[in-house]
Amino acid sequence: MFKPLSALNSIVGTVVSLVLAALLGLACWWGVSTYLSARRDHEQIAALTRQIVRLETALRLLKVDHRVAQIDVLSQQGSEKDKTLVTTFSFVELDDQGRPLAEPRTLTVKGDLVYVDYWVVKFTDESVEAGDPLRGTSICLFRRIFGEHQNPVDGYVLDPVGSRPVGYGSGREATEFESEIWAQFWELANNPDLAEKKGIRAIHGEAPNQKLAMGKRYKVLLRASAGLSFQTEDAPPRSSGPL
Repeated sequence: MFKPLSALNSIVGTVVSLVLAALLGLACWWGVSTYLSARRDHEQIAALTRQIVRLETALRLLKVDHRVAQIDVLSQQGSEKDKTLVTTFSFVELDDQGRPLAEPRTLTVKGDLVYVDYWVVKFTDESVEAGDPLRGTSICLFRRIFGEHQNPVDGYVLDPVGSRPVGYGSGREATEFESEIWAQFWELANNPDLAEKKGIRAIHGEAPNQKLAMGKRYKVLLRASAGLSFQTEDAPPRSSGPL
């Protein structure tokens, strides 16, 4: 009689051991699964955080304006009505702190509408978003400035083709990479594949214009992902300088 009981106890013990082992295995699986899930969640949260930071940085950079030049109206004589109006103004390139990169040039045009002709290179959004030190912002080369009653070719030359520009939006000297771009400007403009290899999204000339008025200062701004624009403000007293 004891043998069947012993066998039964053995079977019960085995079953209990198997159940405990199963429960232990289940607990281990649950623990590992929870750990891996938490780790995946952490990695996903970290990835999303990095993405949010990148997008916030991109939005900030894409809206950044760099002061690249300044126009101060010095005098206006004559009348626009009888087409004798003549406008004299100063033009100077600036660094990001508003400091002149050279002596201001005094220029005179017929009328009061001036065009700023320049070459611009716009890099891919990815380069701008990433803050690439070479491609993190659009770069420009001033070509000439002229009035509405002048032929562009007769305008005042600013940065001659082939010369080393005074500076770009950040007020620094041209890098070897930038100098290479200016030297190959129209080749790149007519060869999209070559431009793409250099991370260039757009490369062409532009000539925005502005109607000048006495007592006004016009800051020429370059947006990181775009071209030039004018910002109008009241001119400070003449003695205060370009800042």
